[in-house]
Amino acid sequence: MKVIIVEDEFLAQQELSWLIKEHSQMEIVGTFDDGLDVLKFLQHNRVDAIFLDINIPSLDGVLLAQNISQFAHKPFIVFITAWKEHA
Repeated sequence: MKVIIVEDEFLAQQELSWLIKEHSQMEIVGTFDDGLDVLKFLQHNRVDAIFLDINIPSLDGVLLAQNISQFAHKPFIVFITAWKEHA
């Protein structure tokens, strides 16, 4: 399963990357800290799942998910956040 991580906090991105690599069969094919970069990547690449922070630059996670839902291939989206009001 090919996945990407979208998280603007570097340490959180690194920790999630480590957890996925150590405890799953998933292949991380990209890490991003900006929603617009994700859209550009997905125009030319296919992934099975996206670990998506709700609060990221350019497009917040909810708007990014809405944009991704317009693609022909719809990956699973797993929202991640440290914000108590979104958890």
